[in-house]
Amino acid sequence: MAGSQTASETTGFTVNQVEKYIVTAFVGIAWYNAIELVILCLATFKRYEGTYFWSLLITSLSIIPYCLGFILFFFVAGISPYIPVTLIVLSWYCTVTGHSVVLWSRLHLVLQKPKVLRCIIYLIVFDAIILQIPITVLLYGALTPGNTAFSHGYSIMEHIQLIGFCLQESLISGLYIWETFKLLRLRPSRPNRRILSQLLAINIVVLVFDVAVVAIEYAGKYGLQVVFKPVAYSIKLRLEYAILGRLVLIATSACSESDPMESSVQTVLNPALSRPTTSDRDPSSAEEEGEWRQDETDLSSISRMD
Repeated sequence: MAGSQTASETTGFTVNQVEKYIVTAFVGIAWYNAIELVILCLATFKRYEGTYFWSLLITSLSIIPYCLGFILFFFVAGISPYIPVTLIVLSWYCTVTGHSVVLWSRLHLVLQKPKVLRCIIYLIVFDAIILQIPITVLLYGALTPGNTAFSHGYSIMEHIQLIGFCLQESLISGLYIWETFKLLRLRPSRPNRRILSQLLAINIVVLVFDVAVVAIEYAGKYGLQVVFKPVAYSIKLRLEYAILGRLVLIATSACSESDPMESSVQTVLNPALSRPTTSDRDPSSAEEEGEWRQDETDLSSISRMD
């Protein structure tokens, strides 16, 4: 009898027939977006290096096995639940934490405060440890039928980690929106104001997707929420390329050296253009500056945008 059951039926994490159709549609959308994202990533960058490139590529690739795990879990009979769950968990690590690293890497373009940037990457690592490890332990424990203690703990931790990662991404996106807004105030009549407004709008859309994932979870649609999550991340990553395209437009447009926005973008696109000489640099900040440059996003490898 157990051999004819799917992993979801064996563990009690079931969805009805209508929800199965929705799961199938979500998986198809996520896979399509993921394949497109990988192709875009490999075609967009001239050099395959830098935190921004690798975080984009790894996060995009992780969506494929992430969704495959759900297909195995909900639709394939006679398979041990530990196989699809392991695939889902490992891919989830890369997708969620990877996307936060993408946001952090891009934040370098508008926020040139090394201490703040360092605190954010520490926060990403800290959240990954305190949120992902406990829920992984609880999830594997909940796979055993009748283990109500682990199942109850997993249900609680699922809500906590969902809110935690939503707040983390909202914080990073909020910082980006705030810094972009400050740049907008410095540029009341320049053509690039429209580009900055588009960047602002795209980041607001990203925040909306974060809220949507949380809303589906609290609506009691767990099965839909877990599969909608890779769809949401694939769309947010697709929007990342829209942001990247606008940043390239800023960097390649004719501008004065005194312009704060172009100076900021050019610093990341080509750090040598605006990096102070040894004689000009404050010795007390040399070590901090070096650490920041090491973490700084390398967007100079961009060749073109579609």
